[in-house]
Amino acid sequence: MGWPRMLEAFQQQMQRALLAAGGGEGGVDLAPGAVAGARLKIYRANVQQSLAEALAAAFPVTLRLMGVPAFRAAALDFVRAHPPARPQLAAYGGGFPVALAPLDTGAADMARLEWAVMEAYFAADAPVLTVEQLAAFPPGDYARLRFVAHPAARVLWLGHDVLPLWRQAQEDETWVPPAPDAVDGEVLVLRPADGIVCVSLPPGAAAAIQSLLNGDMLTQAAEAGLLVEPELDLQAMLHTLLAQGALAGARL
Repeated sequence: MGWPRMLEAFQQQMQRALLAAGGGEGGVDLAPGAVAGARLKIYRANVQQSLAEALAAAFPVTLRLMGVPAFRAAALDFVRAHPPARPQLAAYGGGFPVALAPLDTGAADMARLEWAVMEAYFAADAPVLTVEQLAAFPPGDYARLRFVAHPAARVLWLGHDVLPLWRQAQEDETWVPPAPDAVDGEVLVLRPADGIVCVSLPPGAAAAIQSLLNGDMLTQAAEAGLLVEPELDLQAMLHTLLAQGALAGARL
């Protein structure tokens, strides 16, 4: 085996050892004696703790909702099962809400909201579609319009009413949220010029907006929304999207 492959094999062994739940050397060929093993144990604890702290920073409201012991246990389990795929800690944790679902569905929904906020915050910049630009299209072509979603815009379908709890947690960093009500809710996450905005949506608007963000024609989005909510105000919905900068462009 050549040196590059030997190095790769050693790095893989080290990763397994550092993310292992128990002690031992994880198959890593260390120097003889107890010192090397003890150092590996310290390093393992530091690596796992650092990754767990990265999750706590990404999901602060989820941490308060679950409590420190339960969150830490779930975070360490996730760290051991899902090591970072990228070198940026800010990008770590996208799968954490899924991992929480079998443990606490309410906390999992809060984590989904927090991760969507994180993604929106770090999404690429893009110009926003203005009313004037939309008005430049002939009215007869509106039905065939397709919109370009702003990179920060996303719709969430949640099984718990976590948005009010998240909002209150932003105002008081010491407040401990109660368990969220198990009520379905849809949320539009945006990043206009003044920061992150989370908008509660009726089901029909959520269906129509998701269709628009997927690139469907305006008529298709309208059908999707009206199928769910016959009283949906499409004009008001489109006005909200334009006002909040959810759309980056339009085309036929």
